Amino acid sequence: MGISRNRKIGNFLTLAICTITSGALLSAPSDSAFKVNGKVVTMGEVEQEQKGEFYEIDKRKYDIVERMAHEKFLAEFWAKKAAEGKTSVEAAKQTYFDKNVKVSTSEVNDMISKYKDNPQFKALSKEDQQKQVREFLKSNGARKSEGEIIAKAVKKGELTIDFPQPKEPVYDIKLTDTDVTRFGPNNDDIKPMGCDKNKCAITIVEYSEFQCPYCSRVIPTTKRILTEYKGRITWTTRDFPLNFHDRARPAAIAAHCAADQGKYWHLYAELFANQGALDDESLRKYAAKSVKDKAKWEECFKNPGLKNQLIDANMDSGMKVGVTGTPAFFINGRRISGAQPYEEFKRIIDEELAKSKKS
Repeated sequence: MGISRNRKIGNFLTLAICTITSGALLSAPSDSAFKVNGKVVTMGEVEQEQKGEFYEIDKRKYDIVERMAHEKFLAEFWAKKAAEGKTSVEAAKQTYFDKNVKVSTSEVNDMISKYKDNPQFKALSKEDQQKQVREFLKSNGARKSEGEIIAKAVKKGELTIDFPQPKEPVYDIKLTDTDVTRFGPNNDDIKPMGCDKNKCAITIVEYSEFQCPYCSRVIPTTKRILTEYKGRITWTTRDFPLNFHDRARPAAIAAHCAADQGKYWHLYAELFANQGALDDESLRKYAAKSVKDKAKWEECFKNPGLKNQLIDANMDSGMKVGVTGTPAFFINGRRISGAQPYEEFKRIIDEELAKSKKS
Protein backbone atom coordinates (compact mmCIF):
# COMPACT_ATOMS: atom_id res chain seq x y z
CA MET A 1 0.00 0.00 0.00
CA GLY A 2 2.74 2.47 1.02
CA ILE A 3 4.80 1.89 -2.14
CA SER A 4 1.77 2.22 -4.40
CA ARG A 5 0.74 5.45 -2.69
CA ASN A 6 4.27 6.88 -3.01
CA ARG A 7 4.29 6.08 -6.73
CA LYS A 8 0.97 7.86 -7.18
CA ILE A 9 2.31 10.89 -5.30
CA GLY A 10 5.50 10.80 -7.40
CA ASN A 11 3.46 10.66 -10.62
CA PHE A 12 1.30 13.54 -9.42
CA LEU A 13 4.36 15.67 -8.59
CA THR A 14 5.94 14.93 -11.96
CA LEU A 15 2.72 15.96 -13.70
CA ALA A 16 2.52 19.10 -11.56
CA ILE A 17 6.11 20.07 -12.38
CA CYS A 18 5.54 19.58 -16.11
CA THR A 19 2.29 21.56 -15.94
CA ILE A 20 3.91 24.44 -14.05
CA THR A 21 6.87 24.46 -16.42
CA SER A 22 4.67 24.37 -19.51
CA GLY A 23 2.58 27.20 -18.10
CA ALA A 24 5.69 29.27 -17.42
CA LEU A 25 6.93 28.76 -20.96
CA LEU A 26 3.59 29.77 -22.45
CA SER A 27 3.17 32.85 -20.25
CA ALA A 28 4.57 36.23 -21.25
CA PRO A 29 6.37 38.25 -18.54
CA SER A 30 3.57 40.83 -18.68
CA ASP A 31 0.80 38.26 -18.11
CA SER A 32 -1.00 38.36 -14.77
CA ALA A 33 0.07 35.64 -12.33
CA PHE A 34 -2.34 36.68 -9.58
CA LYS A 35 -4.03 39.73 -8.10
CA VAL A 36 -3.89 41.04 -4.53
CA ASN A 37 -6.82 43.34 -3.79
CA GLY A 38 -7.11 43.97 -7.49
CA LYS A 39 -3.39 44.77 -7.95
CA VAL A 40 -1.80 42.63 -10.68
CA VAL A 41 1.40 40.72 -10.00
CA THR A 42 2.86 39.68 -13.35
CA MET A 43 4.61 36.46 -14.30
CA GLY A 44 7.76 38.51 -14.86
CA GLU A 45 7.67 39.72 -11.26
CA VAL A 46 7.03 36.20 -9.94
CA GLU A 47 9.84 34.69 -11.99
CA GLN A 48 12.25 37.46 -10.97
CA GLU A 49 11.50 37.00 -7.27
CA GLN A 50 11.54 33.19 -7.48
CA LYS A 51 14.06 32.77 -10.30
CA GLY A 52 15.96 30.06 -8.46
CA GLU A 53 12.83 27.93 -8.04
CA PHE A 54 11.77 28.41 -11.68
CA TYR A 55 15.28 27.55 -12.84
CA GLU A 56 15.27 24.31 -10.83
CA ILE A 57 11.92 23.30 -12.39
CA ASP A 58 13.10 24.10 -15.92
CA LYS A 59 16.44 22.40 -15.32
CA ARG A 60 14.68 19.26 -14.09
CA LYS A 61 12.74 19.11 -17.34
CA TYR A 62 15.88 19.69 -19.42
CA ASP A 63 17.74 16.99 -17.46
CA ILE A 64 14.97 14.50 -18.29
CA VAL A 65 15.22 15.33 -22.00
CA GLU A 66 19.03 15.13 -21.93
CA ARG A 67 19.00 11.78 -20.11
CA MET A 68 16.54 10.32 -22.60
CA ALA A 69 18.65 11.60 -25.50
CA HIS A 70 21.75 9.92 -24.09
CA GLU A 71 19.89 6.67 -23.44
CA LYS A 72 18.42 6.57 -26.96
CA PHE A 73 21.77 7.32 -28.60
CA LEU A 74 23.61 4.69 -26.55
CA ALA A 75 20.91 2.11 -27.32
CA GLU A 76 21.46 2.66 -31.06
CA PHE A 77 25.25 2.79 -30.62
CA TRP A 78 25.35 -0.60 -28.87
CA ALA A 79 22.83 -2.13 -31.29
CA LYS A 80 25.07 -1.06 -34.17
CA LYS A 81 28.16 -2.52 -32.47
CA ALA A 82 26.28 -5.79 -31.88
CA ALA A 83 25.23 -5.95 -35.55
CA GLU A 84 28.80 -5.28 -36.71
CA GLY A 85 30.16 -8.06 -34.50
CA LYS A 86 27.20 -10.37 -35.15
CA THR A 87 26.73 -10.80 -31.42
CA SER A 88 24.45 -9.68 -28.59
CA VAL A 89 24.35 -6.14 -27.21
CA GLU A 90 25.79 -7.30 -23.88
CA ALA A 91 28.64 -9.11 -25.64
CA ALA A 92 29.31 -6.03 -27.79
CA LYS A 93 29.51 -3.86 -24.66
CA GLN A 94 31.86 -6.31 -22.97
CA THR A 95 34.17 -6.40 -26.00
CA TYR A 96 34.20 -2.58 -26.24
CA PHE A 97 34.90 -2.06 -22.54
CA ASP A 98 37.57 -4.76 -22.45
CA LYS A 99 39.37 -2.83 -25.18
CA ASN A 100 38.80 0.72 -23.90
CA VAL A 101 38.60 0.45 -20.12
CA LYS A 102 41.85 -0.49 -18.39
CA VAL A 103 42.24 -0.93 -14.65
CA SER A 104 45.84 -1.03 -13.44
CA THR A 105 47.14 -2.95 -10.45
CA SER A 106 48.30 0.33 -8.88
CA GLU A 107 44.75 1.74 -9.09
CA VAL A 108 43.40 -1.35 -7.35
CA ASN A 109 46.05 -1.18 -4.64
CA ASP A 110 45.48 2.54 -4.09
CA MET A 111 41.76 1.98 -3.50
CA ILE A 112 42.40 -0.99 -1.23
CA SER A 113 44.75 1.18 0.81
CA LYS A 114 42.14 3.95 0.99
CA TYR A 115 39.45 1.66 2.41
CA LYS A 116 41.65 -0.74 4.38
CA ASP A 117 40.27 0.44 7.74
CA ASN A 118 36.62 0.09 6.76
CA PRO A 119 35.22 -2.71 9.00
CA GLN A 120 33.15 -4.37 6.23
CA PHE A 121 36.01 -4.18 3.76
CA LYS A 122 38.53 -5.52 6.28
CA ALA A 123 36.33 -8.58 6.82
CA LEU A 124 36.83 -9.67 3.20
CA SER A 125 39.62 -11.93 2.09
CA LYS A 126 42.46 -10.32 0.14
CA GLU A 127 41.23 -12.03 -3.02
CA ASP A 128 37.68 -10.72 -2.55
CA GLN A 129 38.97 -7.23 -1.79
CA GLN A 130 40.87 -7.15 -5.07
CA LYS A 131 37.92 -8.61 -6.98
CA GLN A 132 35.39 -6.11 -5.63
CA VAL A 133 37.67 -3.12 -6.12
CA ARG A 134 38.56 -4.16 -9.67
CA GLU A 135 34.87 -4.62 -10.55
CA PHE A 136 34.04 -1.23 -9.02
CA LEU A 137 36.79 0.51 -11.01
CA LYS A 138 35.72 -1.26 -14.21
CA SER A 139 32.12 -0.14 -13.65
CA ASN A 140 33.26 3.47 -13.13
CA GLY A 141 35.44 3.21 -16.21
CA ALA A 142 32.52 1.91 -18.28
CA ARG A 143 30.36 4.90 -17.24
CA LYS A 144 33.19 7.26 -18.11
CA SER A 145 33.65 5.53 -21.46
CA GLU A 146 29.95 5.97 -22.28
CA GLY A 147 30.28 9.63 -21.35
CA GLU A 148 33.13 9.92 -23.85
CA ILE A 149 30.97 8.23 -26.51
CA ILE A 150 28.23 10.81 -25.90
CA ALA A 151 30.69 13.73 -25.95
CA LYS A 152 32.14 12.53 -29.26
CA ALA A 153 28.66 12.15 -30.74
CA VAL A 154 27.72 15.69 -29.71
CA LYS A 155 30.94 17.07 -31.19
CA LYS A 156 30.32 15.29 -34.50
CA GLY A 157 26.69 16.39 -34.64
CA GLU A 158 25.39 12.83 -34.36
CA LEU A 159 23.47 13.81 -31.24
CA THR A 160 21.78 17.18 -30.80
CA ILE A 161 19.36 18.34 -28.13
CA ASP A 162 16.88 20.87 -29.48
CA PHE A 163 15.02 21.44 -26.22
CA PRO A 164 16.19 24.81 -24.81
CA GLN A 165 18.60 24.61 -21.91
CA PRO A 166 17.45 26.99 -19.15
CA LYS A 167 19.70 29.91 -18.34
CA GLU A 168 21.24 29.60 -14.91
CA PRO A 169 20.45 32.62 -12.71
CA VAL A 170 23.36 34.54 -11.22
CA TYR A 171 22.63 36.35 -7.97
CA ASP A 172 24.18 39.65 -6.99
CA ILE A 173 25.70 38.70 -3.63
CA LYS A 174 28.43 40.94 -2.28
CA LEU A 175 30.54 40.45 0.82
CA THR A 176 29.90 42.86 3.69
CA ASP A 177 31.96 44.08 6.63
CA THR A 178 30.11 41.64 8.90
CA ASP A 179 31.03 38.55 6.85
CA VAL A 180 33.64 36.36 8.54
CA THR A 181 35.91 35.19 5.75
CA ARG A 182 38.63 32.61 5.33
CA PHE A 183 41.16 32.08 2.54
CA GLY A 184 42.49 28.60 3.23
CA PRO A 185 41.63 25.26 4.88
CA ASN A 186 43.07 26.01 8.33
CA ASN A 187 41.14 27.79 11.07
CA ASP A 188 43.79 30.51 11.20
CA ASP A 189 43.65 31.24 7.46
CA ILE A 190 41.73 34.49 7.99
CA LYS A 191 44.20 36.84 6.34
CA PRO A 192 44.18 37.32 2.57
CA MET A 193 46.60 35.06 0.74
CA GLY A 194 47.10 35.80 -2.92
CA CYS A 195 44.00 38.01 -3.20
CA ASP A 196 42.13 40.54 -1.06
CA LYS A 197 38.70 39.86 0.46
CA ASN A 198 36.69 41.50 -2.32
CA LYS A 199 39.14 40.85 -5.16
CA CYS A 200 39.49 37.07 -5.26
CA ALA A 201 38.58 35.33 -8.51
CA ILE A 202 36.24 33.06 -6.56
CA THR A 203 33.91 34.12 -3.76
CA ILE A 204 31.79 31.48 -2.06
CA VAL A 205 28.94 32.48 0.25
CA GLU A 206 27.53 29.57 2.24
CA TYR A 207 24.21 29.64 4.10
CA SER A 208 24.46 27.13 6.90
CA GLU A 209 23.54 26.25 10.47
CA PHE A 210 25.19 24.21 13.17
CA GLN A 211 22.47 21.58 13.72
CA CYS A 212 22.13 20.75 10.03
CA PRO A 213 23.55 17.23 9.37
CA TYR A 214 23.95 17.95 5.65
CA CYS A 215 26.01 21.04 6.44
CA SER A 216 28.52 18.94 8.37
CA ARG A 217 28.75 16.42 5.52
CA VAL A 218 30.05 19.06 3.13
CA ILE A 219 32.93 20.18 5.39
CA PRO A 220 35.49 17.75 3.83
CA THR A 221 34.57 19.24 0.44
CA THR A 222 34.96 22.75 1.87
CA LYS A 223 38.47 21.98 3.11
CA ARG A 224 39.46 20.35 -0.16
CA ILE A 225 38.33 23.36 -2.17
CA LEU A 226 40.05 25.82 0.18
CA THR A 227 43.24 23.76 -0.13
CA GLU A 228 43.25 23.35 -3.91
CA TYR A 229 42.19 26.92 -4.72
CA LYS A 230 44.10 28.70 -1.97
CA GLY A 231 45.23 32.12 -3.14
CA ARG A 232 42.29 32.48 -5.52
CA ILE A 233 39.33 32.08 -3.18
CA THR A 234 37.50 33.70 -0.29
CA TRP A 235 34.82 31.82 1.65
CA THR A 236 32.23 33.06 4.10
CA THR A 237 29.39 31.36 5.92
CA ARG A 238 26.15 33.13 6.79
CA ASP A 239 23.70 32.00 9.44
CA PHE A 240 20.42 30.41 8.39
CA PRO A 241 19.12 28.71 11.58
CA LEU A 242 16.05 26.64 10.76
CA ASN A 243 13.12 27.00 13.14
CA PHE A 244 12.97 23.27 13.96
CA HIS A 245 16.60 23.28 15.18
CA ASP A 246 16.34 24.94 18.58
CA ARG A 247 20.09 25.02 19.26
CA ALA A 248 21.17 26.41 15.88
CA ARG A 249 20.77 30.06 16.91
CA PRO A 250 22.55 29.76 20.30
CA ALA A 251 25.40 27.97 18.51
CA ALA A 252 25.56 30.77 15.92
CA ILE A 253 25.69 33.35 18.72
CA ALA A 254 28.53 31.42 20.34
CA ALA A 255 30.50 31.39 17.06
CA HIS A 256 30.02 35.12 16.47
CA CYS A 257 31.12 35.90 20.02
CA ALA A 258 34.29 33.93 19.25
CA ALA A 259 34.64 35.95 16.02
CA ASP A 260 35.18 39.07 18.17
CA GLN A 261 38.48 37.46 19.17
CA GLY A 262 39.36 36.21 15.68
CA LYS A 263 38.36 32.65 16.57
CA TYR A 264 35.15 32.17 14.59
CA TRP A 265 36.46 29.28 12.48
CA HIS A 266 37.99 27.53 15.50
CA LEU A 267 34.61 27.41 17.26
CA TYR A 268 32.87 26.69 13.95
CA ALA A 269 34.93 23.48 13.68
CA GLU A 270 34.18 22.50 17.31
CA LEU A 271 30.44 23.03 16.88
CA PHE A 272 30.21 20.90 13.75
CA ALA A 273 32.33 18.21 15.37
CA ASN A 274 29.86 18.09 18.29
CA GLN A 275 26.46 18.60 16.66
CA GLY A 276 24.77 16.28 19.12
CA ALA A 277 25.69 18.41 22.15
CA LEU A 278 24.94 22.11 21.67
CA ASP A 279 23.44 22.98 25.06
CA ASP A 280 24.72 26.17 26.74
CA GLU A 281 27.22 24.41 28.98
CA SER A 282 28.68 22.50 26.04
CA LEU A 283 28.94 25.75 24.06
CA ARG A 284 30.89 27.28 26.96
CA LYS A 285 33.21 24.25 27.00
CA TYR A 286 33.92 24.52 23.26
CA ALA A 287 34.46 28.27 23.50
CA ALA A 288 36.96 27.79 26.34
CA LYS A 289 39.08 25.69 23.96
CA SER A 290 38.96 28.38 21.26
CA VAL A 291 39.12 31.88 22.76
CA LYS A 292 41.67 33.53 25.05
CA ASP A 293 39.39 35.94 26.88
CA LYS A 294 36.67 33.71 28.31
CA ALA A 295 35.05 36.51 30.30
CA LYS A 296 34.64 38.63 27.17
CA TRP A 297 33.09 35.70 25.32
CA GLU A 298 30.73 34.98 28.25
CA GLU A 299 29.55 38.58 28.40
CA CYS A 300 28.82 38.50 24.67
CA PHE A 301 27.01 35.17 24.92
CA LYS A 302 24.80 36.38 27.78
CA ASN A 303 23.90 39.61 25.98
CA PRO A 304 23.44 38.55 22.34
CA GLY A 305 21.41 41.50 21.08
CA LEU A 306 23.87 42.60 18.41
CA LYS A 307 24.64 39.01 17.42
CA ASN A 308 20.94 38.27 16.99
CA GLN A 309 20.67 41.29 14.71
CA LEU A 310 23.57 39.95 12.63
CA ILE A 311 21.99 36.49 12.43
CA ASP A 312 18.66 38.01 11.38
CA ALA A 313 20.41 40.08 8.71
CA ASN A 314 22.15 36.96 7.39
CA MET A 315 18.83 35.13 7.22
CA ASP A 316 17.17 38.06 5.43
CA SER A 317 19.97 38.14 2.85
CA GLY A 318 19.46 34.42 2.24
CA MET A 319 15.69 34.66 1.84
CA LYS A 320 16.14 37.46 -0.69
CA VAL A 321 18.04 35.08 -2.96
CA GLY A 322 15.65 32.17 -2.46
CA VAL A 323 17.34 30.16 0.29
CA THR A 324 14.81 27.93 2.04
CA GLY A 325 17.07 25.23 3.47
CA THR A 326 20.66 24.45 4.31
CA PRO A 327 23.28 24.21 3.09
CA ALA A 328 23.06 26.58 0.14
CA PHE A 329 26.13 27.92 -1.65
CA PHE A 330 26.66 30.78 -4.06
CA ILE A 331 29.85 30.57 -6.12
CA ASN A 332 30.30 34.02 -7.67
CA GLY A 333 26.51 34.24 -7.40
CA ARG A 334 25.83 30.82 -8.96
CA ARG A 335 23.74 28.68 -6.64
CA ILE A 336 24.36 25.13 -5.43
CA SER A 337 21.70 23.67 -3.15
CA GLY A 338 22.45 20.90 -0.68
CA ALA A 339 25.56 18.90 0.17
CA GLN A 340 26.70 18.38 -3.41
CA PRO A 341 29.86 16.40 -4.25
CA TYR A 342 33.24 18.04 -4.74
CA GLU A 343 33.00 17.59 -8.51
CA GLU A 344 29.98 19.92 -8.75
CA PHE A 345 31.80 22.69 -6.86
CA LYS A 346 34.93 22.16 -8.97
CA ARG A 347 32.96 22.37 -12.22
CA ILE A 348 31.54 25.79 -11.39
CA ILE A 349 34.77 27.11 -9.87
CA ASP A 350 36.79 26.10 -12.94
CA GLU A 351 34.22 27.72 -15.23
CA GLU A 352 34.43 30.94 -13.21
CA LEU A 353 38.24 30.89 -13.25
CA ALA A 354 38.20 30.44 -17.02
CA LYS A 355 35.90 33.47 -17.31
CA SER A 356 38.21 35.59 -15.15
CA LYS A 357 41.16 34.77 -17.40
CA LYS A 358 39.25 35.93 -20.47
CA SER A 359 38.13 39.22 -18.92
